[in-house]
Amino acid sequence: MGSTFAGLYVEHRRFCKAENREIPYEQVGRGFALGDGRMVPLTDEDLAHLPLPTKRTVDVLGFVPFEDIDPISYGRPYYVGPGPGADRPYSLLVEALAT
Repeated sequence: MGSTFAGLYVEHRRFCKAENREIPYEQVGRGFALGDGRMVPLTDEDLAHLPLPTKRTVDVLGFVPFEDIDPISYGRPYYVGPGPGADRPYSLLVEALAT
């Protein structure tokens, strides 16, 4: 990709200072830097289990028959709606539940 500055190209390298060598992309991983300089490696599985607010998902675990709902629950309704930027996914969920 060319730079808009003087027609030069920008280079992005993954370089290990400790080993004084360039690292192939396949060998680059994720990690969390501790205050003492040590690095804790993180896998995709580790990240998948984090309760991230950016995940923006709703897990529908199941449905119960109408008859199983205690009528006392009708006195206090619960509503769900889309958060910021979630109008389209919410619309799809409503449409899927309506069919």
